[in-house]
Amino acid sequence: MGETSKQKKIAFGPIIRIIEIYFVLVMATILGYALMMPAGSFAYDITLLRIIVVMAAAARSVWLIERRSESTRRYVVISMIAVIVISVLDMIFGGEYERIAAVVTMPVLVAGGILYFGGSIFIVCYFAFSEHAKKVFVEPDNKSTQPTSDVDENIYEKPFTWPWFRNLVLYYCVFSIMGHWAEIGFCWLIVLGVVMGDYDFSHAQLWDWWLCPYPAEGIAVVLIALLLFPFKEWVLKKTGGRVWLTLIISFVVNMIVCASIDFTTGITANANYELWDYRDLPFNFMGQIVLQNTLVYSVAATFIVWVVYPLMAKWLHRMPPRYANGLFVGFVAFYVFLEVLYYVHVGPNGFVFG
Repeated sequence: MGETSKQKKIAFGPIIRIIEIYFVLVMATILGYALMMPAGSFAYDITLLRIIVVMAAAARSVWLIERRSESTRRYVVISMIAVIVISVLDMIFGGEYERIAAVVTMPVLVAGGILYFGGSIFIVCYFAFSEHAKKVFVEPDNKSTQPTSDVDENIYEKPFTWPWFRNLVLYYCVFSIMGHWAEIGFCWLIVLGVVMGDYDFSHAQLWDWWLCPYPAEGIAVVLIALLLFPFKEWVLKKTGGRVWLTLIISFVVNMIVCASIDFTTGITANANYELWDYRDLPFNFMGQIVLQNTLVYSVAATFIVWVVYPLMAKWLHRMPPRYANGLFVGFVAFYVFLEVLYYVHVGPNGFVFG
């Protein structure tokens, strides 16, 4: 019989499957670490850098292994060497050794260290020198520099395709964090007396936990990508390209949407006015929304619709798919860590959310 047009894929074998399980267990351990650690005691130091690298390396490695990508061996070797180096630095200079030793016994500490560092070194050696790995990971990467859509001017990915879904998730994750920073900036406007309102420097979630995601802001940008940007493009076409008229209409619609999101968030998460209370400010509605805030949010939303989102969409659209997918996997893995760290805790009665 003649050879088939496609060579039969070589089985992964037990070692590669065990390595995949190892990566999954590493990610689960990091999430367990986030689950057990009080958010207020988490420091933004080399430990955070280590967590970013480890989560991104493990998640991306599993992704590439399952795809049999030819870049798997190179990526795993480089990323695991980085993990080993940063972990050693964290143990020596970051005080991670003392923190772990304070909560586990010495035999558990030694066994965990052997498993963590020994496993990492074995993975580096296996992917660098194993002939079996060289035969398994042969699927060519998509190295095309072409955009993900046929027409470069069309920055809006085809709905319900992988690039469309991937980009929406990235928008949500990125702007959930950046939205927190925007909230800090707005509060400083209050501190400086530029806008009316109260501020509380003891609010740790706002001022101290500066990587804590604010999902409402991420959802708002997803709505911009799904609704407000297409609406702006539609109005621009209907008005014959009249930018100023389109800008006014777009701003009014953005204001309605922002007020609706803000009010919905208020009556669901701030029913008792624990997070904010605008009842003493002029032009408020039920103490949940106030005109000055709505105007600020609307300006920000309009800026995102007209400037930020088109630039980000073009950037992702023109990025080679393998880089965009790698960005997606690494960022989402770290975002999951942040969500667990700040919003999920283990209490005396079990899991506590929020």
